Amino acid sequence: MGLTFWYPIVDSVASKIKYAMKKDFSSESGPVIEFPLRGEWGYMRAPGHHPFAFDFMGRAEGQRGYFPGSKLRYFINLVQSEEWFGWSRPVFAPCDGVVVQAQDGWQDRKSLNFFKEFFSAYLRSFLFRPKSENGKIDFRPNAGNHVVIQSPKGFAVLMAHLKMGSIAVSLGQHVRIGAKIGEVGNSGNTTAPHLHINLFDQGDNLLKAKVIPFYFRHFEKWNGSIWEKIHNSLPQNRQRIRL
Repeated sequence: MGLTFWYPIVDSVASKIKYAMKKDFSSESGPVIEFPLRGEWGYMRAPGHHPFAFDFMGRAEGQRGYFPGSKLRYFINLVQSEEWFGWSRPVFAPCDGVVVQAQDGWQDRKSLNFFKEFFSAYLRSFLFRPKSENGKIDFRPNAGNHVVIQSPKGFAVLMAHLKMGSIAVSLGQHVRIGAKIGEVGNSGNTTAPHLHINLFDQGDNLLKAKVIPFYFRHFEKWNGSIWEKIHNSLPQNRQRIRL
């Protein structure tokens, strides 16, 4: 549940994106950014994702899943996007910088069934070919509505699958940490409402960009009995975290 097939741009053009698959992050170094969400979330790593590309799905206190009721609804019936706990929750700038991409206007996927979404996402991943719109490559069929912030420290942050009409920044705008960027949606190549985030070495040309290691400055993780404060680290797959 929550698979997205964002690879980090898309599998069909992944051969053009240079990145290294790391297994041991303990000795890695990289930029430290703020966590872009508030409240409780679950980290889900989709098959094929770069290890430094993250998908966060909203959770609710006292709930085991990502939407009310039995998770079987997602497999045998339909769950509306608005029912998911992460839907429409605000997304905040994790660093200072300049907005170098802000693409909106892509419809959110609304009525969701796991098998339909899984099959559709798989097809979209392999059929997607980036097209140019107004002189810029349009990644919305895969990334959905998205924002890229170029940090003065040299890296760029991608936040993808935002809710249509929610993007609150514009191209060329200077933003500070904590500024509202948009809202969690279900646009583009996705199977459930969530936020995708990763860092690139530059934001001018994402087809030539490299995914780079990074860390969140602080968050809390659920260790099974209490919330534990974590600093300059990353969550593990399927881990419950909050800020």
